[in-house]
Amino acid sequence: MDSRRIALWIIIGGTALLLVFIVFTGPIRRDAHFSNSAASSPTLSPAPVPGNSPDDHQDTDLVQNPVVPAKQSEFGKKELLPLPPLPSRDQTNIETHRKLAASLNREVREATRRMYEGAFQQLRLPRDQQEKVIDILTQPEKKLEQQAFDAARSGNIPAPPSPEEMQAQQAQQDQQLRSVLGDAGFAAFNQYRATIPDRSVIEDMNQQGANLSDSQSQQLLQVLVRERQQIQAGTAQNLNSMSPDQAIRALDQQQVLLQQAVNDRVQNILTPEQATTLKGILSQQLRIGLKAR
Repeated sequence: MDSRRIALWIIIGGTALLLVFIVFTGPIRRDAHFSNSAASSPTLSPAPVPGNSPDDHQDTDLVQNPVVPAKQSEFGKKELLPLPPLPSRDQTNIETHRKLAASLNREVREATRRMYEGAFQQLRLPRDQQEKVIDILTQPEKKLEQQAFDAARSGNIPAPPSPEEMQAQQAQQDQQLRSVLGDAGFAAFNQYRATIPDRSVIEDMNQQGANLSDSQSQQLLQVLVRERQQIQAGTAQNLNSMSPDQAIRALDQQQVLLQQAVNDRVQNILTPEQATTLKGILSQQLRIGLKAR
């Protein structure tokens, strides 16, 4: 399981928990609305009771002025008007979900654009084709988000897709990409896609202050891609034919072998400080994989 898939499940899981909170706190917000409405309604004080003094008779004449009761009556009629109907609990949840889903979709699309920016440049894709490719690549995330919301509405926990479902989704996605990019374009895109985990390592290094030069980045990428491909080719059997536990253990072992191989081959490429940063990132990826088990 790669770090991108893990991050996706964290996002979707957080969204599901938030939506569960919204579903179960809807009645509370509705009751609070009525309470606030009642508390904010002004109350009318009764007119003073007349006494026996002349001043009291003067006050009584003022109270008995027909103009005042008319205003009070008109004000009272306004207070008796019914409150506008509140949106139903389900309508509120759906609208909140729509806003959350739109925000999440924008974030996923932007992250996908950054991830494949190099491929778009290599293939010289116009903007409209880039958007079509991003639409295809983000379809699984949108589907997972909708499933999380549906599960939250019913009070359930969304179930992750099975290996068979993921393979079917991947095959469908590849077919859609091929229809947009053509055979040659899809082959080049697929080759770039296979290097994304290694490109992410370089990006993480620079974010942590490694400041790799263009030459260092290219050389390190070649080392990472070559070693990863060799290790994956040496896997005894296809990961898709393994049980989930076996596949995770195989991926963990591949990550350990990659870290050992890369550490031996970057001595002439990176400074000692940069090599330490690389080692930390590869170790972090391994820990993430182990925690996902």
